[in-house]
Amino acid sequence: MKLPLSWLKEYVEIKLPVAELAHRLTMAGVEVGGVTTIGNWDSCYVGRVLSVQQHPNADRLTVCDVDLGFEKMTVVCGAPNVAADQKICFAKVGASLFNTHTGKHEPLKAAKIRGVVSEGMICSAKELGIGEDHAGIVVLAPDAPVGTPLNDYLGDAILDLDVTPNRSDCLSALGIAHEVAALTGASVREPDRTYPEAGEPIETLARVEVLDPDLCYRYTASLVTGVKIGPSPQWLQERLLKAGQRPINNVVDVTNYVMLEYGQPLHAFDYQKVHEHTIIVRAAHPGEAHTTLDGVERKLAPPMLVIADPQGAVGLAGVMGGANTEMTEATTAVLLESATFSPTNTRRTSQGLKLRTEASLRFEKGLQPGLSEIALRRATRLIQELAGG
Repeated sequence: MKLPLSWLKEYVEIKLPVAELAHRLTMAGVEVGGVTTIGNWDSCYVGRVLSVQQHPNADRLTVCDVDLGFEKMTVVCGAPNVAADQKICFAKVGASLFNTHTGKHEPLKAAKIRGVVSEGMICSAKELGIGEDHAGIVVLAPDAPVGTPLNDYLGDAILDLDVTPNRSDCLSALGIAHEVAALTGASVREPDRTYPEAGEPIETLARVEVLDPDLCYRYTASLVTGVKIGPSPQWLQERLLKAGQRPINNVVDVTNYVMLEYGQPLHAFDYQKVHEHTIIVRAAHPGEAHTTLDGVERKLAPPMLVIADPQGAVGLAGVMGGANTEMTEATTAVLLESATFSPTNTRRTSQGLKLRTEASLRFEKGLQPGLSEIALRRATRLIQELAGG
């Protein structure tokens, strides 16, 4: 598991050098296989876009004035998402960046683009080496301090943890935070899990039936209506990318974020696509077919556990959701699942279908049933915060 040090510090104070922290965790039984340092951006700073004007000689380019705190720069930018008052990553001439045309890291040179001198670059995630996105620039949080070296603001260390099968609690940022607290005497700061509730009682809006309690020890769910599906904020995307996850949209990203935070996998269904708004947890029927989110139709057999509605399977319990209840930009209500499934059955299902996921990895090691509601409430809060509803 990859865990950014900056994320870990959100829960527990760490004063140790990263090498000593890694050593102490390893000696305590949580092996740190390696540490990767992010941030070698000489001549790169947090900047603020002062103005954006159309390039006089090119329809798809703009001319941007950027404030670096200690000086102002003018650059030509081709990104469609650049706008005034944004906090951005600015590279001055001489900075070493990934050149998307040559596929190499090269020093940035001053250039005259269609007659306008460009004194640097507003960077994308790919140019900085922190992601694959090159369609637009990285937009930083509004409170990013202008003039701060990018190494200080975005630089990080990634702990590569080799977690043993008996320590499923350490497949989470909070699990490692508790280990660090035990080693150093620090206190752990738990995330906020509170949120306002409104509308009809959920019992009138959704129903859950667990037909195989020997395979599903607990099933909790919440409903968030009036959501708007869209991109996650930059801070969430950056955190997921550093942890080795690909951002998808604000709701899916929340489920992955909370899985990495608590070690509890979750899944979000498009509420309107769940027939009769009823979830049935049952063993698969012999020969039952189900198309998972990866677009592959899979032949199932008992005792593989499925999440179903009255018309058929909508997910493969503990492994992967179904394509028939996948969220889209048209989704306006989310039924959020957080459950505890049999570790043995999850492992056999995953192996039998040759389908291993981050979720199955955690379920097959065994999770505490009490964790499901805790993670559900945390994810519900974040969805409400980031997607509305």
